[in-house]
Amino acid sequence: MSWREHIWEQKWLEPLLPNYLKPLNDPAIETEDTREFVQEAVEFLSDLTSLSELPRLNKTFKRTIKGFLFKIKIKQKKIHVELIDTKKTSASIKKRVYITIFRKQFKSEKGMGKCIDSTIYYQVENRTIVRNIRKHPLFQPIFIKIHQLDRSLSGEKLLPEETESFVAKEVKEKKQSVKINDEQRFILNHMEQAIKKYEGKDELIETKLRELQYSLNECIKEVELLDIEERHHIKRLVSHDLPNLLETYLSLTENQKKKSYDEVIYSIHSMRTYIENQAKHLHSSRMDRMKQLLHLNRLRYETKKMDED
Repeated sequence: MSWREHIWEQKWLEPLLPNYLKPLNDPAIETEDTREFVQEAVEFLSDLTSLSELPRLNKTFKRTIKGFLFKIKIKQKKIHVELIDTKKTSASIKKRVYITIFRKQFKSEKGMGKCIDSTIYYQVENRTIVRNIRKHPLFQPIFIKIHQLDRSLSGEKLLPEETESFVAKEVKEKKQSVKINDEQRFILNHMEQAIKKYEGKDELIETKLRELQYSLNECIKEVELLDIEERHHIKRLVSHDLPNLLETYLSLTENQKKKSYDEVIYSIHSMRTYIENQAKHLHSSRMDRMKQLLHLNRLRYETKKMDED
């Protein structure tokens, strides 16, 4: 896993990242115009890949079609791709995409050439936004075609199963991300249901539940850092243990409620303490990850020369 992917895994770090590293996550870009933009770029790359009988190294290829301007510069070590919406396109949001990838034989990661630039520039309300498209599903066909072009330049043939494996991996990562979001919604929804059921019945218990809810909100911001057992424990707490505690307490007589009141308060407090301990563990994990990234960056940029063009 590259250092960029290490960073992208830490959702809490996204606001701190420079714009060119922030993952693209804007529904306004996911339009039919953008899909056509990607489709035409993929077709251009496919055409270049099939021109195996012609010299392509150290050359620049251009194509203008449907108002799109595409430029692909092939060097000995790198492939540069520029994809631009001109004024002639019907797209409401004009885009410029820049991708630079090392040829696999010089630098590689995950069986493909190492990507060192994958930025998109677009304007919203006269403001230029810069984001990273490396992990965005809509743009994955472009990266696959660049890989195929690289293989073609080396005189190799890309086996169908290699492409399928890469696509399957990207789909799997997307599903994992969706699964994490689903887990967060599951936890928050069950906690909210527990509070609504007890709203107005007892001020102190409701306050303790609100405090528990706050601790949960803080804890699950980076739920992906928790292991499977820890996530299961938290989901069981909000979906089983807490509702059973409250429902059983509500079913008691007034005299029974008085006798067990302190224990119920203590039980909710214990749940909150457990969640807060998990949050502290996450904070420690984030700090460890930050130290690791800083150390990695020092190794990469303070003790090594910058990559040559």
